[in-house]
Amino acid sequence: MTGTAGGGTPTGSTVAITLTPASGVTGTQRINFGLPVSDGVAVSTPIAVRIGGSTVATFSRVLATYPSGNARSFQVQFDAPQGTTAAEVALGVTAPALVAQPVDSLLQNEALATETVRTPRVWVTLPAAHLVASTVAGHLVTSASVTAPPMDAWKTKCNYATYGSAAFASTIATTGNWLYDRGTALYRGYASTGALGPLQSAWRETDVYRQRLLASSTTPPSSDLKYAYTQNLALHYLLSGDDRFREAAETIAGRSPVSGYTGAISPSFWTERHAGFGLLANVWAARVSDDQAATFRTRANTIVTNLIAIQDTSLSLTGAPANKQLDATYRCFAHTPVAHDSSEYVNLDSAMAATLVCSPWMSAITADGLEAYADDADATRRTAALNAIVRLGRRLVNPDNRAPSTGRPHYLLGLDGANAPDGFNEHWGEVAYVGAMAWHYSGRSDATLRTNALHYVSGFSTSGTIGQLRSFNWQCRSAIATPYYLQ
Repeated sequence: MTGTAGGGTPTGSTVAITLTPASGVTGTQRINFGLPVSDGVAVSTPIAVRIGGSTVATFSRVLATYPSGNARSFQVQFDAPQGTTAAEVALGVTAPALVAQPVDSLLQNEALATETVRTPRVWVTLPAAHLVASTVAGHLVTSASVTAPPMDAWKTKCNYATYGSAAFASTIATTGNWLYDRGTALYRGYASTGALGPLQSAWRETDVYRQRLLASSTTPPSSDLKYAYTQNLALHYLLSGDDRFREAAETIAGRSPVSGYTGAISPSFWTERHAGFGLLANVWAARVSDDQAATFRTRANTIVTNLIAIQDTSLSLTGAPANKQLDATYRCFAHTPVAHDSSEYVNLDSAMAATLVCSPWMSAITADGLEAYADDADATRRTAALNAIVRLGRRLVNPDNRAPSTGRPHYLLGLDGANAPDGFNEHWGEVAYVGAMAWHYSGRSDATLRTNALHYVSGFSTSGTIGQLRSFNWQCRSAIATPYYLQ
């Protein structure tokens, strides 16, 4: 039985895993990890672990399911003698039963700046090929498979050692460095590489995020929806089986109700970031929730309905510059400059100010949410959500979103007037990503759309910079998936 989108994880297949003890850990150790699988593996599938070719006693349970009812991820435990560095997981094979131990009892204390985080005594890494096939962190290709420019730009610029937990620890008191869900950026790095370093950084930072957001945190502000993420928590749960992270995802999603925008274009404050993370919060909490999934899915339905309503709103473009007069198949999520932040709609490139704008780079977060929603939706809702991505991507990669002298995307794109140029080279990748998604989901045949998307891919490759920790967060969170859509 094979799966779907990621290439499938057939029942009866095997997955090689690597074991890396933490410093000072000796003796026989209980090993615990999550095994994500692509859609197609029945929840009744037995799991066995083999060490040196011999089956050992194994515990397994299903952590979450796809809408199909098939397993999304299994928690697996087994005992490994000292010196064991590799094992094999066999799907569809029965092993002697093992009684599970609580995940927290298998963790040890580790310092992250002023915080104490709980990390594994023995780290388990899965092959990138398996992680990518499972689609646990979205639609990706393995880092190893991308070998030539311009597509290898994310591979070379998203340096998980330079921008990992060691760098974050030194700036943990800086609120802005928590933006854009660092845990997810790092878990996606792990999924594409299968490397231990990104996994360790993701684990540490997601744990400290969980602790802070569940408290009355000021850094990051637990009351500010810009910092309300569930994707990192859900990924941690799916890769560890630690129920505390499932419950935290439900709690954080509870802070992301449908609010701030109603589907009508208004000056009320909201940005694509708010909309996107609100949608992601509910979609990912629904994926792992054991008792509130229906509530979160209903909220997600409403958010997507509102987003599409914004795209469907008729725009008065007859008096706009000729290059802005685009039909309804080119639509981002319009809002007024005041709704975004009028202080950022400055240094305009022409005298005719726009009444409506959108944020090309923040739109990547909304596209993330729409795609995750579509992956779990029925056929009708899936088609509607993916069509919204196509319209968004067409609008963002249209040539009017290029500064004449540099070709870089604008910081704010004017829909009926002037643009606010970007003074930095830190947002090429997000536009490339959404354009690539649009080409992929429109049927992979629109040559103009592909060419326009590749303009931004090439721009990221030749000119893109990651100048700060926060810049890593937004550039390496979503857009590392770009090669998947253009392959």
